[in-house]
Parts: sequence; C-alpha cells; structure tokens
Amino acid sequence: MNGFQGADPEALRHQGAAVASGAERIEDLALRLGALIESVAWTGPDADSFRADWSARVRPGLLERGEHLRSEARALNAHGEEQDRASAPGTDGASAPGRPAADAAPSPGSGPSAAPPASPGHTLGGAGSETVGLRLMAASTPLASAAEVSEGIGEGDLAFPETGMELSPPETAHTVRVDADHELAPDGAEEPFGLDADGAPLELAPDTAYDVGDHGTYYTDGEGRISYVEATGGGEEMNPNLREVLPETTYHVNESTYYRTDELGRTEHMYVPDVIVDREMARSQSIQSKIAERWDMAGDGTSEPVEFNAGHVLARQLGGIREEINYTRQWDEVNQARSGQDTIYSYESLMADGITDEGRSYSYETLVTWGDEQPSGVGPEHDSAPWEYVPEGYDVRIHEDGEQIVDAHLPNYPEGARFPD
Repeated sequence: MNGFQGADPEALRHQGAAVASGAERIEDLALRLGALIESVAWTGPDADSFRADWSARVRPGLLERGEHLRSEARALNAHGEEQDRASAPGTDGASAPGRPAADAAPSPGSGPSAAPPASPGHTLGGAGSETVGLRLMAASTPLASAAEVSEGIGEGDLAFPETGMELSPPETAHTVRVDADHELAPDGAEEPFGLDADGAPLELAPDTAYDVGDHGTYYTDGEGRISYVEATGGGEEMNPNLREVLPETTYHVNESTYYRTDELGRTEHMYVPDVIVDREMARSQSIQSKIAERWDMAGDGTSEPVEFNAGHVLARQLGGIREEINYTRQWDEVNQARSGQDTIYSYESLMADGITDEGRSYSYETLVTWGDEQPSGVGPEHDSAPWEYVPEGYDVRIHEDGEQIVDAHLPNYPEGARFPD
C-alpha cells in the first residue's frame, strides 16, 4: 500500500453542485435587491447614503462571495476528476511525483469551464459518444429532435399547440449563405437579420433557408415570411436576433429550448423537451434592470405597490439565455421563493435538484397569457417593446421521467388589481 487515501468522487461533485447552487442564490439575491433599490421612490441624504453604500460595499461584497463559492465549486469538481483518474485501471492510486494528491493539477476540461457530471445513466462519453451530458451541460453537438426527445421521456404532444410552435424547421427548396458581403447581411454584429433600418421585415424568397453565420439560420414560409429560427444565445456576446424578435415565429435556441412569439413579438410559449442544468450561463444586469418595475396597483378601492422582476421564462441555471426573448415582467410573488407557495422559482429548483441529486429527467412547458390590462402607455399604439408588456398569468406543465407532476396556473398580479391610469 502507498498510503494514499482518496475521497468519494461523487460526494465531491455533489458538494460542488451544492456550493455552486449557493453562489447562484447569492448572485440572484444581489440582482433582485439591486432592481428593488433602484425602483424605490426615495430621495434625500439618507437615500443617497444608502444607495452609495449598496453600490460601493454591499453589492460588490455579495458578488465577490458568489464568485468565491463558484471557485470552490470548481475546485471540488476538479478534485473529483482527480480521484477518478487516481482510481482508474492501470494506476496505483498515487498522484504525480512531488505533488500531494489533493493539490494535483486538474486535467484539461476539469477547470473553470468544466461541465458538472452526467446524471446516472448518462456518461460523459469520449469520441463516438452520442449522449454527452445532455442534462447537465450546454449542448455542443447536435441533439435529437424535440419530437424524438419528448417521445423518449414519455411526453407526447405539446400542452399548448394553439400557439403554433413548431418543433422542427419547415422544408425548404433553397439555401442562401448570407456572408458579410451579401446584400442582405446585417450592418453589424449587433444588428438583427431580417429587419430593415425601420424595423420592418425584409422581403425574402419563399421556402428558403438563410444561413447567416453567428446570427443563426432563418427559414421562410411559402410567402417569404420568416417563421422559424435556429440560433444560439446566452454567451458573452449577445445575439441581436434574440433581442429584437420577429412576430409569430418559433425560435429554437441552443439546440435545447423552443420559444414561440405572438403577433406583437412577445414570448407566449416556451418548451424544453429535456431540461439541462448549466450554471455557467451569462447574465445581463442592464437588461434585467430595465425590465424590473413597480406600480401601485389599485384594486377594490385600495392601492398597493406590486413589484415586477425581470423574470426568466427559462431560469439561467437551467440554460436560460440572457437576451430579451427569455424575459417577461414577472410578479415577485411568482418569480421568487415563497414559503409554502408554488412559484416559478420553486418549480425551477425542483427540476435542478431532481437532475443533480437524483438523475431524473424533465420536460418543461410554459404558456404566457397576455391580457388586456397593461400599464399606462404600453400597447401596440405606443409601439411598445415586447418586454414592456405585463403578462396576466402563466400556465406551467412539468413532466418528471415521463409523468406529469405539475399542471398549474399562476396569476401575475393580485386578484382585482389594476394598473394606475
């Protein structure tokens, strides 16, 4: 025996996931507190002092603590990988000469950007593997179609087919490569494809797929209207076509998530056939700050302040992107954790914990209902951006290992409440 004593790799990774989850909660808390502080109508020396202390000391301290926890989580995952290598066949369990096992350098792929371990039944395969951590890492290779994934986990048709969401691109007769020199090319990396300078849809050829590189692939119907988009989002560089979206279009994002927009370009339907956990997705505080808002909503002769967060349609920890297509103004009673109350947050946590702790699989579907009750100055006649509208409610369906476990409607503001004139 060489005296080497190893740790349980799975226990290390489990603890790493728990620490990363703590970092996520701290960062979300900082973001929500920031939005709340900015929304409060409070002036004077005390207000200025409070905001200065928040900006200079409290908020940076929270974010620093969150990043420290993320670093610790990555270290735990790296040590788990090291234990696997030390215990692999053909090794004697010893670390590299002159280096204690606990401090051995992680192998490529086990550093800060490494994905968490695969769920039971799913291996992090090498060459030739066709299921590379489907539930626990952002897709980097083509996945099965949504219809195939849905069938595989026991779910059939969409719960809300009335939106017109499509789970595969339409058949096309032609493909056009739109490079930087093409007449249809966007003016820059931050300009969307398919819209002119005034925001009106371009005239495109019917039944054609337009390959626009990093912007995505755009499919037109028989009338030349873009009806389906395949794109990537959520990275350090935001995709402009997921920020300024087209009406009545299905967006297939990161080969994992489907969004369907309505006639005003508002996200009304989201579907994930096989939910993943990906806590490395980037966030945008500037976008979330502009969406978060508070109104004194009148109802039954009373008026009460109602907070609306920049609510992710799909949570960041579940691979949700940071572009505007993935946000709605969400009542904080629906968006955040509430003791003894079902919320979007509690559903998201249920799936994240079920995947990381128990290796379960989930499909997740949400219908966003847009009612007539809207804040003053928001509406088609005001040319309002999609994220400026406030949903009336959310219908949520979740399947766990093929069986439906959630069928819920969550109202998005107090019963009887009305926005001020």
